[in-house]
Amino acid sequence: MDAEGPYFLGGELSLIDIAIAPWAVRLWVFDHFKEGGLGVPEEGKGGEDEKAWARWRKWLAAVESRKSLKETTSDREHYLPIYQRYADDVAQSELAKATRSGRGVP
Repeated sequence: MDAEGPYFLGGELSLIDIAIAPWAVRLWVFDHFKEGGLGVPEEGKGGEDEKAWARWRKWLAAVESRKSLKETTSDREHYLPIYQRYADDVAQSELAKATRSGRGVP
């Protein structure tokens, strides 16, 4: 990451931001469903890596605040019932069935 940002490569949005933003803005799912979450530290609690975590938070805030992301991302409450089925291992999508059976996705 560029040291200043706010985006991954500097002051302008680039392909890397567009590629990873949809995944990054949904990392909250792990904190919600997985005990202990992902372990991403809160502000000021990153220890010796706080500078890197501060840069991550700056990047995440920049992409989350973009109008384009806000207008193409549902509110969390709409995702929860969908992700809950996967957390409970009862989802019936082809992906879920393939994962449970140990085979590839059709």
